[in-house]
Amino acid sequence: MATESKKRSRTDQETLTEKPTKKQTLEGDSALDSILLPSNAHAEDNEDFRIVTGTYERILFGINVYWKNKEEESTTTPKLRMDPIFIIPAHTGCIRTVNIGGQFLASGSTDEVIRLYDVKKRKEYGSLGGQHQGDVTDIQFYGKYMLSASDDKTICIWRKSDWEYLKTLKGHKGRVNSVAIHPSGKIALSVSTDKTVIVWNLMTARKASINKLYQEGLFVSWNKNGDKYAIMFDREIKIYNVADAEVTTTISHRSRFLCMRYYTSKTTTNKEYIISGHEDKTIRIWDASTGDLVTEFIGHKLRVKTITLIESKPSNDQDPVSILVSVSSDGVIKCWDLEAVLAKKEEEETLLGEYNTKSRVTCCTAHIGFSKSVTEQQQQKEEKQEKKSLPQQQESLEKEQQTPSKKKKNLKKETTKTKRN
Repeated sequence: MATESKKRSRTDQETLTEKPTKKQTLEGDSALDSILLPSNAHAEDNEDFRIVTGTYERILFGINVYWKNKEEESTTTPKLRMDPIFIIPAHTGCIRTVNIGGQFLASGSTDEVIRLYDVKKRKEYGSLGGQHQGDVTDIQFYGKYMLSASDDKTICIWRKSDWEYLKTLKGHKGRVNSVAIHPSGKIALSVSTDKTVIVWNLMTARKASINKLYQEGLFVSWNKNGDKYAIMFDREIKIYNVADAEVTTTISHRSRFLCMRYYTSKTTTNKEYIISGHEDKTIRIWDASTGDLVTEFIGHKLRVKTITLIESKPSNDQDPVSILVSVSSDGVIKCWDLEAVLAKKEEEETLLGEYNTKSRVTCCTAHIGFSKSVTEQQQQKEEKQEKKSLPQQQESLEKEQQTPSKKKKNLKKETTKTKRN
């Protein structure tokens, strides 16, 4: 026991500054470059936004989405045109997760590898392997860093500038299902098959606290302000206060929850909603403060497998539209005007466009087109966030490494709170 304690202590004192081994470095692969630029692709990156889905068939689908002009709108009902831009056989196993950070798209799979793509230049960037010893289940970005979760009970931290592996977060006793980074970038949450939620201090790359859950958490998400977080279970969603980890709202339904997103409405004084996709083909929107059902509609012919949110401007002189992207298990992608849905308008007014990938979709993400000025604003905002938080984290970690004796005095004991909900 003493030996194990010493090993654990040494591991806890490691920082994000450790150097990668050969297995941890980025491996380049240009074999798929031509697939990223198909003959029917548009010559210019003038899309308004792009949707990327991962599938059971190991394929990444890229769909460029354009707002139709007035002439096009008069001929057809949908307001969006959706064109495939790439189809990539990205992995040797089923794709479990896909996400985008800046100009990089990352996908994780049952093959234990993370694939990286430069979506701005439309080419493959390389792959990350050797760290996870199990399926890659979730990928999240914040500023200069990427977090990847796995079946192997761990979360890995990577640096985007050179894609070096930096640190492994260990604490769960089962598969890590989902990770969520706080809006400040200073802490993160993770849920697992071990029926716990762990709070990670990203400033020190250590476990801050661990709370028991009544059952396995499938997905976790922060609200916009970062003062609440929601955990999705099989047939419930519970919203917690950050300050005391107490449940403030419980949302229940007899149909299984398959996906979830927090949404803050701009037209109703920043009112918060929970959007959920279900096994019964239905999309439901809930009041996050009361748990009441606001509206529901059958959006697909099969179960709603995954959803994501994005804002896009139809034109420079118009306000951004909040768009809900929903994908069913049969591969049909639909884009909805979220505020119109909340206003309970008819489907012809809420459905903006759809596209059938004809594949079994498992995950999706979306990002604004790089030719849009909105993207430049987002990049500037991201740079400001990086300057405020993440460099401070690196400095904090370096100081800890230089003064180990002081660090031991300041270490707080991990707190375990057991709650039955």
